[in-house]
Amino acid sequence: MADYLLPSPAQVASAFRTYHEPLLTNTWSTLEEILLAFVLSIVAGVALAIPIAFSRTVERLSYPLLVMSQAVPKIALGPLFIVWFGFGLMTNVLIAVSVAIFPIIVNTALGLSSLDPDLVRLGRSMGASRWRLFRLVRLPAAMPSIFAGLKVAITLAVIGAVVGEFIVGNVGLGHLTLSASGNQNAPLLFACIISLAVLGILVFAVIDFFERIALRWHTSQRGQGPR
Repeated sequence: MADYLLPSPAQVASAFRTYHEPLLTNTWSTLEEILLAFVLSIVAGVALAIPIAFSRTVERLSYPLLVMSQAVPKIALGPLFIVWFGFGLMTNVLIAVSVAIFPIIVNTALGLSSLDPDLVRLGRSMGASRWRLFRLVRLPAAMPSIFAGLKVAITLAVIGAVVGEFIVGNVGLGHLTLSASGNQNAPLLFACIISLAVLGILVFAVIDFFERIALRWHTSQRGQGPR
């Protein structure tokens, strides 16, 4: 196959050396968008998941809207976000949030609502307030489900950030990928794809690391028993 269609590993390695500066600069821009989108998704997702978990009415009203929002292609939302927020970082971040927030809402609501009712009744019989019951019983029990949502969300945040860069971005790996494709620079195109893959693996590994720490801490605290 021709080199301009499928470059050799040596050509891709050469592209990393030749274009290392724009690759690093644009990787940092994409990482910034991913992290901002992920943090915003956590804040908004948890805030929306709590009333869903504690109210059947809110759950029945909100889930159709959430599913409908995910059914709309994010590329179709791009022009709307441009009208509302203009070009720039915020638009890219919000497009990524619209992709990443769904698994956080669903998994957090599921984890908070799936607690054994006997544990809730036991806590109430011991005089625990709603906040104390939430902090010491519901939230720790929901952590595996919450982190499962976070793992999915961080990978979707990568996709959302790149989609945003395709639509409105003038920086980032998505923008550099489009530029390489337009110039038929296959080695640089593959270098961008590899950089995105590595970036996705790294941010996923960070969430996995924090999950292990949180679950290990929860297990040790549960083993110590009440004080």
